Amino acid sequence: ETKITHTIIKSATGEFDLENITKLSLVKMNIHRIENLDSCVNLQEINFTGNCIEEILGVEKLVNLRKLVLTSNKVKTLKGLQKCPRLEHIQLQDNLISNMSEVSSLAVLPNLKVLYLKNIDGSMRNAVCDHPSYRSSIVRQLTQLTILDGERLKHMDTVYQEDLLSLGAAPRVEIPPSENWLAGFSWDAGRPDPDAALRPSLARFETAMQDARKVNQAALTLLSHYK
Repeated sequence: ETKITHTIIKSATGEFDLENITKLSLVKMNIHRIENLDSCVNLQEINFTGNCIEEILGVEKLVNLRKLVLTSNKVKTLKGLQKCPRLEHIQLQDNLISNMSEVSSLAVLPNLKVLYLKNIDGSMRNAVCDHPSYRSSIVRQLTQLTILDGERLKHMDTVYQEDLLSLGAAPRVEIPPSENWLAGFSWDAGRPDPDAALRPSLARFETAMQDARKVNQAALTLLSHYK
Protein backbone atom coordinates (compact mmCIF):
# COMPACT_ATOMS: atom_id res chain seq x y z
CA GLU A 1 0.00 0.00 0.00
CA THR A 2 1.32 3.44 -0.97
CA LYS A 3 0.59 6.44 1.21
CA ILE A 4 0.37 9.88 -0.34
CA THR A 5 3.13 11.95 1.25
CA HIS A 6 4.54 15.36 0.46
CA THR A 7 7.66 13.66 -0.83
CA ILE A 8 5.68 11.55 -3.30
CA ILE A 9 3.67 14.59 -4.40
CA LYS A 10 6.83 16.62 -5.03
CA SER A 11 8.46 13.73 -6.87
CA ALA A 12 5.41 13.17 -9.09
CA THR A 13 5.02 16.84 -10.01
CA GLY A 14 8.61 18.05 -9.97
CA GLU A 15 7.54 20.95 -7.77
CA PHE A 16 9.17 21.78 -4.46
CA ASP A 17 6.53 24.28 -3.36
CA LEU A 18 3.23 22.47 -2.83
CA GLU A 19 1.29 25.69 -3.35
CA ASN A 20 2.47 25.86 -6.95
CA ILE A 21 1.05 22.46 -7.90
CA THR A 22 -2.02 22.58 -10.15
CA LYS A 23 -2.02 18.99 -11.48
CA LEU A 24 -1.32 15.73 -9.68
CA SER A 25 -1.28 12.25 -11.28
CA LEU A 26 -0.67 9.15 -9.15
CA VAL A 27 -1.79 6.21 -11.33
CA LYS A 28 -1.68 2.52 -10.36
CA MET A 29 0.25 3.04 -7.13
CA ASN A 30 -1.90 0.90 -4.80
CA ILE A 31 -3.19 3.98 -3.00
CA HIS A 32 -6.01 3.26 -0.55
CA ARG A 33 -6.64 6.71 0.85
CA ILE A 34 -6.56 10.31 -0.36
CA GLU A 35 -4.52 12.29 2.15
CA ASN A 36 -1.96 15.08 2.69
CA LEU A 37 -3.33 17.32 -0.05
CA ASP A 38 -4.39 20.26 2.13
CA SER A 39 -1.20 22.18 1.35
CA CYS A 40 -1.86 21.92 -2.40
CA VAL A 41 -4.28 24.83 -2.23
CA ASN A 42 -4.08 25.57 -5.97
CA LEU A 43 -4.59 21.99 -7.13
CA GLN A 44 -7.00 21.96 -10.08
CA GLU A 45 -6.68 18.46 -11.55
CA ILE A 46 -6.26 15.05 -9.89
CA ASN A 47 -5.81 11.68 -11.59
CA PHE A 48 -5.77 8.68 -9.26
CA THR A 49 -6.76 6.04 -11.83
CA GLY A 50 -6.18 2.37 -11.04
CA ASN A 51 -5.84 2.49 -7.27
CA CYS A 52 -7.85 1.04 -4.35
CA ILE A 53 -9.62 4.14 -3.07
CA GLU A 54 -13.00 3.43 -1.42
CA GLU A 55 -13.97 6.89 -0.13
CA ILE A 56 -13.42 10.34 -1.58
CA LEU A 57 -12.10 11.93 1.58
CA GLY A 58 -9.20 14.33 1.83
CA VAL A 59 -10.33 16.72 -0.91
CA GLU A 60 -12.60 18.92 1.21
CA LYS A 61 -10.12 21.83 1.31
CA LEU A 62 -9.30 21.76 -2.39
CA VAL A 63 -11.58 24.67 -3.26
CA ASN A 64 -9.91 25.16 -6.66
CA LEU A 65 -10.30 21.56 -7.79
CA ARG A 66 -11.92 21.40 -11.24
CA LYS A 67 -11.21 17.90 -12.55
CA LEU A 68 -11.17 14.61 -10.63
CA VAL A 69 -10.38 11.26 -12.26
CA LEU A 70 -10.89 8.17 -10.08
CA THR A 71 -11.44 5.57 -12.79
CA SER A 72 -10.90 1.92 -11.75
CA ASN A 73 -10.95 2.26 -8.00
CA LYS A 74 -13.33 0.87 -5.35
CA VAL A 75 -15.41 3.97 -4.67
CA LYS A 76 -18.85 3.24 -3.18
CA THR A 77 -19.91 6.68 -1.96
CA LEU A 78 -19.51 10.22 -3.32
CA LYS A 79 -19.57 11.91 0.07
CA GLY A 80 -16.73 14.39 0.28
CA LEU A 81 -17.17 15.99 -3.13
CA GLN A 82 -19.86 18.40 -1.99
CA LYS A 83 -17.24 20.79 -0.59
CA CYS A 84 -15.51 21.23 -3.94
CA PRO A 85 -17.76 23.89 -5.52
CA ARG A 86 -15.58 24.46 -8.58
CA LEU A 87 -15.62 20.86 -9.76
CA GLU A 88 -16.47 20.72 -13.45
CA HIS A 89 -15.38 17.25 -14.54
CA ILE A 90 -15.63 13.91 -12.67
CA GLN A 91 -14.67 10.48 -14.01
CA LEU A 92 -15.76 7.46 -11.94
CA GLN A 93 -15.93 4.59 -14.43
CA ASP A 94 -15.26 1.10 -13.10
CA ASN A 95 -16.12 1.71 -9.45
CA LEU A 96 -18.73 0.31 -7.04
CA ILE A 97 -21.39 3.02 -7.04
CA SER A 98 -24.79 1.33 -6.89
CA ASN A 99 -27.20 3.86 -5.38
CA MET A 100 -28.81 6.65 -7.40
CA SER A 101 -28.89 8.84 -4.27
CA GLU A 102 -25.09 8.98 -4.38
CA VAL A 103 -25.25 10.48 -7.85
CA SER A 104 -28.01 12.92 -6.97
CA SER A 105 -25.84 14.25 -4.11
CA LEU A 106 -23.73 15.94 -6.80
CA ALA A 107 -26.59 18.37 -7.49
CA VAL A 108 -24.96 20.81 -5.04
CA LEU A 109 -22.00 21.29 -7.41
CA PRO A 110 -23.10 24.28 -9.52
CA ASN A 111 -20.25 24.05 -12.03
CA LEU A 112 -20.35 20.32 -12.73
CA LYS A 113 -20.59 19.85 -16.50
CA VAL A 114 -19.08 16.43 -17.21
CA LEU A 115 -19.76 13.15 -15.39
CA TYR A 116 -18.63 9.65 -16.32
CA LEU A 117 -20.03 6.58 -14.55
CA LYS A 118 -19.33 4.35 -17.56
CA ASN A 119 -17.65 4.68 -20.94
CA ILE A 120 -19.59 5.83 -23.98
CA ASP A 121 -19.65 2.22 -25.26
CA GLY A 122 -21.16 1.02 -21.96
CA SER A 123 -17.97 -0.61 -20.67
CA MET A 124 -16.45 -0.04 -17.22
CA ARG A 125 -19.91 0.67 -15.81
CA ASN A 126 -20.94 1.16 -12.21
CA ALA A 127 -23.89 -0.86 -10.93
CA VAL A 128 -26.00 2.31 -10.78
CA CYS A 129 -25.87 2.49 -14.58
CA ASP A 130 -28.33 -0.45 -14.68
CA HIS A 131 -31.03 1.55 -12.90
CA PRO A 132 -34.13 1.56 -15.16
CA SER A 133 -34.32 5.37 -15.08
CA TYR A 134 -30.56 5.98 -14.90
CA ARG A 135 -30.20 8.58 -17.64
CA SER A 136 -33.51 10.41 -17.26
CA SER A 137 -33.13 10.59 -13.45
CA ILE A 138 -29.67 12.15 -13.73
CA VAL A 139 -30.91 14.66 -16.31
CA ARG A 140 -33.72 15.71 -13.96
CA GLN A 141 -31.57 15.93 -10.83
CA LEU A 142 -28.25 17.22 -12.21
CA THR A 143 -29.59 20.02 -14.38
CA GLN A 144 -26.16 21.63 -14.65
CA LEU A 145 -24.68 18.65 -16.57
CA THR A 146 -23.94 18.95 -20.28
CA ILE A 147 -22.15 15.63 -20.85
CA LEU A 148 -22.98 12.26 -19.28
CA ASP A 149 -20.81 9.21 -20.05
CA GLY A 150 -19.35 10.92 -23.11
CA GLU A 151 -22.70 11.89 -24.65
CA ARG A 152 -24.05 15.41 -24.82
CA LEU A 153 -27.30 15.65 -22.92
CA LYS A 154 -30.54 16.53 -24.67
CA HIS A 155 -33.40 18.65 -23.48
CA MET A 156 -35.86 17.01 -21.13
CA ASP A 157 -38.64 16.87 -23.72
CA THR A 158 -36.41 14.72 -25.93
CA VAL A 159 -35.49 12.47 -23.03
CA TYR A 160 -39.20 12.09 -22.24
CA GLN A 161 -39.91 10.98 -25.80
CA GLU A 162 -37.04 8.46 -25.67
CA ASP A 163 -38.34 7.04 -22.39
CA LEU A 164 -41.83 6.78 -23.86
CA LEU A 165 -40.49 4.82 -26.82
CA SER A 166 -38.51 2.54 -24.50
CA LEU A 167 -41.80 1.48 -22.89
CA GLY A 168 -43.04 0.17 -26.20
CA ALA A 169 -45.41 1.79 -28.62
CA ALA A 170 -48.76 2.63 -27.10
CA PRO A 171 -51.70 1.09 -28.90
CA ARG A 172 -52.89 3.24 -31.77
CA VAL A 173 -56.42 4.28 -31.05
CA GLU A 174 -58.64 6.02 -33.54
CA ILE A 175 -61.75 7.60 -32.08
CA PRO A 176 -64.62 7.26 -34.55
CA PRO A 177 -66.32 10.48 -35.66
CA SER A 178 -69.52 11.35 -33.89
CA GLU A 179 -72.67 10.39 -35.66
CA ASN A 180 -76.38 10.80 -35.12
CA TRP A 181 -77.39 7.59 -33.32
CA LEU A 182 -80.79 7.67 -34.99
CA ALA A 183 -79.53 8.46 -38.48
CA GLY A 184 -81.84 6.93 -41.09
CA PHE A 185 -84.53 6.23 -38.53
CA SER A 186 -88.02 7.52 -39.09
CA TRP A 187 -90.92 7.36 -36.66
CA ASP A 188 -93.18 7.15 -39.66
CA ALA A 189 -91.80 3.83 -40.90
CA GLY A 190 -94.46 1.58 -39.47
CA ARG A 191 -93.74 0.15 -36.03
CA PRO A 192 -89.96 0.46 -35.55
CA ASP A 193 -87.92 -1.65 -33.13
CA PRO A 194 -85.97 0.86 -30.95
CA ASP A 195 -83.43 -1.77 -29.90
CA ALA A 196 -82.66 -2.68 -33.50
CA ALA A 197 -82.21 0.98 -34.38
CA LEU A 198 -79.79 1.58 -31.50
CA ARG A 199 -77.81 -1.67 -31.78
CA PRO A 200 -75.18 -0.45 -34.34
CA SER A 201 -74.54 2.73 -32.37
CA LEU A 202 -74.18 0.79 -29.10
CA ALA A 203 -71.61 -1.47 -30.78
CA ARG A 204 -69.58 1.53 -31.88
CA PHE A 205 -69.81 2.99 -28.37
CA GLU A 206 -68.51 -0.24 -26.82
CA THR A 207 -65.57 -0.28 -29.25
CA ALA A 208 -64.70 3.31 -28.35
CA MET A 209 -64.80 2.42 -24.63
CA GLN A 210 -62.40 -0.50 -25.16
CA ASP A 211 -59.97 1.79 -27.00
CA ALA A 212 -60.21 4.33 -24.18
CA ARG A 213 -59.31 1.63 -21.63
CA LYS A 214 -56.17 0.83 -23.67
CA VAL A 215 -55.12 4.47 -23.67
CA ASN A 216 -55.70 4.67 -19.91
CA GLN A 217 -53.55 1.57 -19.29
CA ALA A 218 -50.72 2.98 -21.42
CA ALA A 219 -50.83 6.23 -19.44
CA LEU A 220 -50.70 4.38 -16.11
CA THR A 221 -47.68 2.38 -17.32
CA LEU A 222 -45.86 5.57 -18.28
CA LEU A 223 -46.64 7.27 -14.97
CA SER A 224 -45.37 4.30 -12.97
CA HIS A 225 -42.07 4.60 -14.80
CA TYR A 226 -41.50 8.08 -13.29
CA LYS A 227 -42.41 7.28 -9.70
